[in-house]
Amino acid sequence: MEDLKKKGNEAVAKGDFQKAADFYAEAFKFVQPGSEAAAALHSNRSYALLKFGKATQAAEEAGRAVTCRPEWNKGHFRLGEALFALEDFDGAEKAFARAHELAPDDAHVRGRLQACKEANSGYFFRQLFAGRDFAVGTGGMLNFVQNQVFSAAQQMRNFSYLVGDTQTRECVVVDPAWDVKAILARVEAEHMKLVGAIATHYHFDHTGGLPPPPFDSLGIRLAGVKEVAEQAKVPVYVHRDDAATIREKNRVPASSIHEVQDEETLRVGRVELKFLHTPGHTPGSMCVRIKRTPDDATGALLSGDTLFIGSCGRLDLPDCDQMAMYSSLQRKLATLPDDTRVYPGHDYGGKFTTIGSEKARGLLRPLSEGQWKAMHSKI
Repeated sequence: MEDLKKKGNEAVAKGDFQKAADFYAEAFKFVQPGSEAAAALHSNRSYALLKFGKATQAAEEAGRAVTCRPEWNKGHFRLGEALFALEDFDGAEKAFARAHELAPDDAHVRGRLQACKEANSGYFFRQLFAGRDFAVGTGGMLNFVQNQVFSAAQQMRNFSYLVGDTQTRECVVVDPAWDVKAILARVEAEHMKLVGAIATHYHFDHTGGLPPPPFDSLGIRLAGVKEVAEQAKVPVYVHRDDAATIREKNRVPASSIHEVQDEETLRVGRVELKFLHTPGHTPGSMCVRIKRTPDDATGALLSGDTLFIGSCGRLDLPDCDQMAMYSSLQRKLATLPDDTRVYPGHDYGGKFTTIGSEKARGLLRPLSEGQWKAMHSKI
């Protein structure tokens, strides 16, 4: 039995899931039905079948694992994964909830349980952080350049976002850069289909391409929107005032770029995204307002490098415009509902804030043009 199980595991490692399922099936001849060993084989075979695209059979095998070993969290987890793939989100949530009861400290189980709850609500949202969810160093001299790139990403403290609809399983990625491979792998792991990429502005740490000093010493071109467009075959949404720069610096074909205008909307399933032109950091900087459900009056905001917690994007770089930023903050973002949750492009003080908090203590508080100019007189 152990030899067949080992062969099955090796087949899984090679990506030959059909052969793995066959090895596990053959191993059942040598185990006691209903035993813990049988539960492990049912669990392994469920995984292989699911990866092979046989979700119904995977659910059946996971159910057998649960029957063999009711107090084993992994069996319930496998059942949840299979039911999720079958879009039985209620059943999947129950299975993951039981797995969570049995293994309350398992972060992966908690994440899948949350995914089920979101699936039932229809709204899908992931905040991905450099050094945690992508751009994670692997160590070793063979990966020296990659680790240098990932170290730079961690210094920049970038966020990327996945936003979509759990019913249609469609999502977009916002500001994909540094480690496109990991970001696309996350989309796949979430059982989502990528339908677009959004660039909040043209800077390299949000779109890839050639980095400026001091990061140009790495001597490489960073992966970003170009690679997402090529590999996932999706359009890149960018404000028209930054489009030419992205085409030039990122080598993104014009056919892959969708130039958006202020207040233009994009539907991802039932989730509505509205592009708000907020120039200042760059001419084409924009925020993305998310309407999670048809009756969502508050929504959420992906603010890129326009608004951070207590601050805004740099205004001392080429193409920056101090007064355009003032207008974007004071005359546009400050008009949004106070309860709107704001997710920035970098972790410069936290993962999120609200419009109300920034109106009370940040740069959305009432400021005259004179006060604003005085604040930035040294730039």
